[in-house]
Amino acid sequence: MKLIKTSRVIGLILTLCLSVQLKNMKAQTGVGVNTTTPKSSLEVNGSLSKKVTTITANTTLDTSYNVVICDNATSAITVTLPTASGIFGRLYTIKKGTSTSNITIDGNASETIDGAATIVMSDQMDALTIFSDGTNWRTTTYKVAPYPMGEIRYFSTTGTRIFISTQSDGSTNMVKCAPATTFDGLGEFDNGGANNGRLRYTGKNTKTFHIACTISGDLNSGTNSTFVFGIAKNGTVVTASKVLNRITGTTDLQSTSLHLMITMSQNEYLEVYVGNTTTTNDFQFMTMNLFALGM
Repeated sequence: MKLIKTSRVIGLILTLCLSVQLKNMKAQTGVGVNTTTPKSSLEVNGSLSKKVTTITANTTLDTSYNVVICDNATSAITVTLPTASGIFGRLYTIKKGTSTSNITIDGNASETIDGAATIVMSDQMDALTIFSDGTNWRTTTYKVAPYPMGEIRYFSTTGTRIFISTQSDGSTNMVKCAPATTFDGLGEFDNGGANNGRLRYTGKNTKTFHIACTISGDLNSGTNSTFVFGIAKNGTVVTASKVLNRITGTTDLQSTSLHLMITMSQNEYLEVYVGNTTTTNDFQFMTMNLFALGM
């Protein structure tokens, strides 16, 4: 009898505890982690961890993926999404690393992503978060790479002679300035393969750029010449970039600046050109800074 009484007491205690717990669960407005008073359907009072998976080849996502990092180097890959049907609300985050090749995000069969069949991540460090609406996929965040920037520069106290054989009318007979330049870049630019006055855009997407250039120099010989300077894209001087500068002699060091808004596609490049609209006196190229900033 003593054992029976003890078990009854234990049962009453468990029943009471369960009753209290159920009461609290009914009163609670959500699920709390590390908190007993959640203010939302789910409140995590602390850090949150998600699974991170790195892929290097074509991959079809399923329930085992959450955050996906694409390290596909120089090989283009496709990330295929599962069917959006039956998984309403599922989230994936896809991050492009330092790879230089495209990553195509492809919906399942005829399913779309924000109405498009695919999304192509082309710029380094792109990031995309998408969710299923039960029928198709939609984006919540799409972070593109930082603004592409590139610069070439040249500095010399003696300079580089730019030979001018024919007088320019301001449009024709302009000569490329190709001193030994130094390249600096923060992404999507290079020196075109050689440090000789060229700034090349290497990004996948066509973009608009603000181009700024400063130049200084004087006459290599002779007196009183008016020079025309311009920025060329793919070897053709852009008219909107041209400026004139008059130099009186070999010790009349002058400087000028050029600014331009221009659209560039992959592997298009910029260079600085000069022409003498007065005579055929050569230009002594002393300093240059050619800078491009993507918008």
